[in-house]
Amino acid sequence: MKSLLTRSLFLFGLVVYLVLLGNRSGAPAGRTGAPGETTCGTSSCHDVTPNAGSATISLTLNEDQTTYQLGETHKVTIAIDGAQVVERNGFEIVALDAQDNNVGEWILEGNDKQEKTGGGRNYITSTADGSAQTAWEIDWKAPEIDAGAVTFYLAVNDANNNGGRTGDDIYTTSLSAEVEIVSAVNNINSLEGFSIYPNPVNNQINLQLVLSELTYLTGTIHNGIGQSIGLSTGQLFQGEIQAGTTLQSLILPPNLTKGYYFLELKSAKGGIKSIPFIKK
Repeated sequence: MKSLLTRSLFLFGLVVYLVLLGNRSGAPAGRTGAPGETTCGTSSCHDVTPNAGSATISLTLNEDQTTYQLGETHKVTIAIDGAQVVERNGFEIVALDAQDNNVGEWILEGNDKQEKTGGGRNYITSTADGSAQTAWEIDWKAPEIDAGAVTFYLAVNDANNNGGRTGDDIYTTSLSAEVEIVSAVNNINSLEGFSIYPNPVNNQINLQLVLSELTYLTGTIHNGIGQSIGLSTGQLFQGEIQAGTTLQSLILPPNLTKGYYFLELKSAKGGIKSIPFIKK
């Protein structure tokens, strides 16, 4: 009997130790309070109502922005003020689009953060090293193509370091950011030049591009009064173009009549350039 009791107590202690170790090593995936998720305040974990404590948390993008630039890396900063114990805290964060799908890419540096996945979403959570902090910084790379509004969902665990899960507090917040459209018309980032030949053209445009970096471009045809000309599948110039000098060929719509037109190029960052051509 004594042996059975001793073994039971040992197993119980081992389970508690592993749970606590897991908490120190970050939350399980899916605990940010985002749509379809819970937090670590559930009864099976810390058993508390989120945002009931006296501490405050903050979540900022590039210090204090509400927009993101396509393809650029942004600094996400998390902090807790008034924590119960400064050396025992943790967090988990996820970035979702308006359809609650994972968006962007997390870039990790240092030993205080780690990435976890679950349900098609990528999470960043603190590590055991990161639990001895009250602030964290993470790099998030925005998508190359406009994803609309992006919302960052964050949950922070404010532990009291009593060796158990009682008395801890859970806090949640979110931050939404819209894509920042580059307003400079006539400027495409990294586009050093492009030309059309021959000009006038017959049924095909040969487009030479000179790019200093990988760039996502879309090409459309407009008439003399600015109206876009419909292009069938395969005739619309769209995609990532490698750096250097490249050649693209566009087959003109068969119903395009003789006249004066413009080939307009637009980058994923919003810049626009156009060049005129004549259809023979």
